[in-house]
Amino acid sequence: MSHEFTVETGLVAFSVGGRAQFGWLDLVTGSFHSEADGQCINDAIVAVEFSSDVVH
Repeated sequence: MSHEFTVETGLVAFSVGGRAQFGWLDLVTGSFHSEADGQCINDAIVAVEFSSDVVH
């Protein structure tokens, strides 16, 4: 690959209201984004790494 990705591992991000969604952390901005649509998760308060042995 000719460039570095700014995304590391997949995450499950939890919002203030208790909503959980798959997402990723932008290493440049430090913000969490939804895997479903790429939108910033503005109210994310915590995230945990998610690993799977199945690639989709």
